[in-house]
Amino acid sequence: MSSSFASRRRCLHLSLSIPLALGLLACATTTPEQSQDALVRRFYQLIAEGDFDGCISLISATHISKEELAGFDKKLRRILASGQQLINSRGGLLKVEVLERTVDAAQQVTKLRVQVFYRDGSSRRERINLFEENGVWKVQL
Repeated sequence: MSSSFASRRRCLHLSLSIPLALGLLACATTTPEQSQDALVRRFYQLIAEGDFDGCISLISATHISKEELAGFDKKLRRILASGQQLINSRGGLLKVEVLERTVDAAQQVTKLRVQVFYRDGSSRRERINLFEENGVWKVQL
């Protein structure tokens, strides 16, 4: 192996390593607010796409009793399908913006007020609560 080839190879590794390291650093410095905003946008996008399994994976049901959980999956899927129908009736999802954030330390919940914008030009304000479960933000029911 020639020394110029080895030198080019090291430069290539270095040029690939720096962006990767910066990307990992950016992930490591994500604020709770950024994580929450990304969760909310992802949740609404999954509803719009009809990926209800994906939506359910973003939901925390730790505050629901075992009695309430019985038959809950079907009810939740009906609610998500209704949300998808609303989005479809308005031409699709355009974007979701967080308008207000209130941290309820006593209940360990972040309460958000969001504005959901649709492709037909309309929008709607909604409330959504988030709960941190094992270090991961989830939508709270």
